Amino acid sequence: MEEKVIKAALEELKIHSFRFTMEDLARRLHMSKSSIYKVMASKEELVHRILDYIMEIFNRELEKAAGMSVDKRLDAFINSYTKAFQFFEHGVYNDLQMSYPQEWERWENFRQTQVENIMSLLAEGVEQGVLRPMNKAVVQRCLLVMSSSLADMNFLRENDLTYSKAIAAMRDWMFYGLLREPTGAPAK
Repeated sequence: MEEKVIKAALEELKIHSFRFTMEDLARRLHMSKSSIYKVMASKEELVHRILDYIMEIFNRELEKAAGMSVDKRLDAFINSYTKAFQFFEHGVYNDLQMSYPQEWERWENFRQTQVENIMSLLAEGVEQGVLRPMNKAVVQRCLLVMSSSLADMNFLRENDLTYSKAIAAMRDWMFYGLLREPTGAPAK
């Protein structure tokens, strides 16, 4: 029942962001609010569990790629990130920060940890010769800033993008470059 409530809440997130009410959720589930409160003591608990659920999706997806090559794990990481963070469209980031600051902080810590994890993966790729050497501090800063700023609703709306599409575009140019044939690199 808990997962059913969380999944319904994720659907409400897509429509109302974190401004959805327990009444909205009850309507979606065709049940009373009191029945929901038997599963989740408060909306704050529900928000906490939603974030747990998203983090779990992310970690489960990454576990599937554990034994793969670095390039495959990088791809799996970005795919997992896109899949898990798809719920952070439509101003959800801002609402979480404004309405649930403790949960926002927990989410930011999770995001920071994931950037550190991808940095370790990038370092492994450089060590194995799969990736070329890079300034790790610059890459880390870019990942942190971009993953956060791409969630800006005005930017997404002005460019007719979703957060998932923006992350996919970032992934494309970051890992495959902008030049058709990079200068100084051998032709394909």
